[in-house]
Amino acid sequence: MRPLAVVFLICLGASRKQYFAVDTSPVSPNFLTDDDFRNAEDVDITKPMKIILNDQHFHKKRVRRGSVVSFETDKWPNGRVPYVLSTQYTQQQRAVLARSMAAYSAKTCIKFVPKEARDKDYIVIQKLDGCYADFARVGGRQQVSLADECIDYATIIHELMHVIGFIHEHQRDDRDQFVKINWKNVIDGANADFDKISSQGLSNYGEGYDYFSIMHYESTEGSKNGKNTIESKRPGFTSLMGKSTDFTRGDLTRINKAYQCYRGTRRHKQKMT
Repeated sequence: MRPLAVVFLICLGASRKQYFAVDTSPVSPNFLTDDDFRNAEDVDITKPMKIILNDQHFHKKRVRRGSVVSFETDKWPNGRVPYVLSTQYTQQQRAVLARSMAAYSAKTCIKFVPKEARDKDYIVIQKLDGCYADFARVGGRQQVSLADECIDYATIIHELMHVIGFIHEHQRDDRDQFVKINWKNVIDGANADFDKISSQGLSNYGEGYDYFSIMHYESTEGSKNGKNTIESKRPGFTSLMGKSTDFTRGDLTRINKAYQCYRGTRRHKQKMT
């Protein structure tokens, strides 16, 4: 090839513009926005929760203590729960999360707020392997797993109740007065989900056993043969357990008393009811 031709080709190559594909799709922030809360108004809140075994995780340093944490160090100060939200969630899923958090703000003084630099204790909500949450305030970063199958209103408020320090209703220390556990029907490895948890030093704030609590399993949960694992000692209630789609009065009373929400200045109103 002649030298002149070589120079021409080099110049031609240098003059060609290089085009690269650029992803211009918006990146969701790691917190819920005003748009998410506006979209939340259209969320269906009539679906019953999806119960997942082993969804309450007790930190290794914590002793299983009871229906609600008793020590102030286990509660979230002033009911304020800082969070970081994974960017994995779709717009619709973010709306469901917003509806669930808004329910806490509207009905209790619990506030789920975006994590700030000063916050040392906080939760990280992300899609891991199912539906579960670390129990109460552990200290530092703690996990809340809400995979795709967990994104419905009832399931999320159930998991967030674990976050603020509540266990399953059927694991109350006094549950044997109200329900019977059929251990022979429980699948292998799931006994811990039906064990009683000591209520030493704790209070249920005058609230009786709540068959309809959002924290109650349904009658066949964890069954290896389709038969009841939990049966009510009150006639007619077995088929009704675990069917709630929202907080019960008892759920809200215990939250509000545990976090002293009835002190006027502590009551937090959310713009969405």
